[in-house]
Amino acid sequence: MESYIQYASGYQKDDITLDDIKKAILDVQNMDDEHGAFWVSVITDDENVIETNKDLQLSIIFDGEEFKYKATDWNEVASFYNLLIGKRFDEIKEKIK
Repeated sequence: MESYIQYASGYQKDDITLDDIKKAILDVQNMDDEHGAFWVSVITDDENVIETNKDLQLSIIFDGEEFKYKATDWNEVASFYNLLIGKRFDEIKEKIK
């Protein structure tokens, strides 16, 4: 397992693609507030995670350090996950400065 996606409602899938993320974005928009979140983890030497809430709040965890970021829209959220899956962690850090 190099990557996985999990919803607050309990759904989980390993070895994800960008299509899985697009589906999660659509799903989270229709979830209630209690379950309105999902996260994706890409495992390298560490676990690298982006969690997105229904209100576009992101929690980004790289190398044990957590960052908070408010995305402008769902397209920006998708672009972060695209970078995450591509293991382009430095580009994500640069965007959230």
